Amino acid sequence: MTGARARLALVLLGAAVAVPLASPGPAAASFTTRVVAAATATTASVAPPTSPGTAGSTACVPGLTTSYTVRLSWTASASARVSSYRVTETVGGVARAPVTVSTTSWSRTASKTLLTTVTHQLAVVAVTSYGWTSVPATAVYTC
Repeated sequence: MTGARARLALVLLGAAVAVPLASPGPAAASFTTRVVAAATATTASVAPPTSPGTAGSTACVPGLTTSYTVRLSWTASASARVSSYRVTETVGGVARAPVTVSTTSWSRTASKTLLTTVTHQLAVVAVTSYGWTSVPATAVYTC
């Protein structure tokens, strides 16, 4: 055997022995069903305003009233850091832009044509200083 062939034979023999020894065996893992600490998660919510009502709105005379005032008042939210309330009004199925107020009442003057009836669906939500809102409290006024 020549020197070059001997070196080649030794390299091949070394590779044949080294590859199986360097290769990792099958992977193995084990798990236990032990609870270290119970995980809990809570969510905070904003309490809605309560007792929304339309007392103080114009007493409409069916078929005759054309100009009237819609008033909505409510009891303040029990949640901390409520900074304002957002009132949304839907008139005859058409939503108006929400109005933000800092008190527990809202009103506006409205008009309708003679001999018609108009229904105002009113919703108020509490808004916190950090931007969270409550579910709406609702009332209905018909003139």
